[in-house]
Amino acid sequence: MNTTVRFHSYGGPEVLEVENDAEVGPPGAGQVRLRHQAIGVNFIDTLFRQGVFPVPLPSVPGVEGVGVMEAVGAEVSGFKEGQRVAYYLAPGSYTQSRLIDASALVQVPDDLTAEQIAAVLTKGLTAWAGLNGYHVLQPGQTILVQGASSGVGNLLARWAKALGATVIGTAGSAEKRAALAGAIDHVLASDAPDLGAQVRSLAPAGVDVVYEFVGKATFDASLAAVKDGGTVVSIGAASGAPQIDKAAVASRNLTMVGGPMAPHLSGRVERAATDVFAALKSGIFGEVSVTRYALRDAARAHLDMAERKKAGALVLVP
Repeated sequence: MNTTVRFHSYGGPEVLEVENDAEVGPPGAGQVRLRHQAIGVNFIDTLFRQGVFPVPLPSVPGVEGVGVMEAVGAEVSGFKEGQRVAYYLAPGSYTQSRLIDASALVQVPDDLTAEQIAAVLTKGLTAWAGLNGYHVLQPGQTILVQGASSGVGNLLARWAKALGATVIGTAGSAEKRAALAGAIDHVLASDAPDLGAQVRSLAPAGVDVVYEFVGKATFDASLAAVKDGGTVVSIGAASGAPQIDKAAVASRNLTMVGGPMAPHLSGRVERAATDVFAALKSGIFGEVSVTRYALRDAARAHLDMAERKKAGALVLVP
């Protein structure tokens, strides 16, 4: 049997059900059958589960996984049976084994574990897109990362620092702020009532770029912190989508950037993945902490994410 996690209706973590399916059949043309070793848990998984991004029901959550190819279908080149590979943004990962288009697969280094890869691939590619696509970061720029302790925010903040930016990051708890101390230039409380003023005291002219992972709760501070003519990159909105005063944005000549990651990776996935793995191995990301859950405990992982109980990456192990 093949253990799979599904949701048949939208809602909280409790809608995730563990089901036993028949074994996965042979791959079709252009497909491989992949047996997962590790499955990444990402914030977007919870948005699909809640129906923020509607999907056909019932649905298998998850967009990221690492595993070994058990079978390779016709018209697949560049991969072979027994090879370990990974993928990102291919829905349906919360299962032991699956069929997947070979076009979604990414080559992975032999000297990283499956859990390490699942912990950073999608998050790292999103960070890469933030620094090379949504906005092309320049050495010497000053940036504000709202939610710098989040999965993507942490990687992006550390990477930006390594690329020569001055990095101001925010986090919600003292514990999370302590984890960032020393890794970036300045760490502030994301819920400080005078957050915008605190940022301006560090960057009187305003920051060049704000990377928003929090959304509604911090957006006013982000606008107060960014310089006229600066850029606000909205990659996440953990607290909900903000209300944007378009007239005020236009009057200050601000650039507002957001939307899906995929267009910013188009034609550059191989390069981006190579950069992500190199950054991980060189220590740019620091010590990437991983919290492991059995696949059947996916609901617990989602609950812990919602309650912000865990720092670092959450990974399901079949």
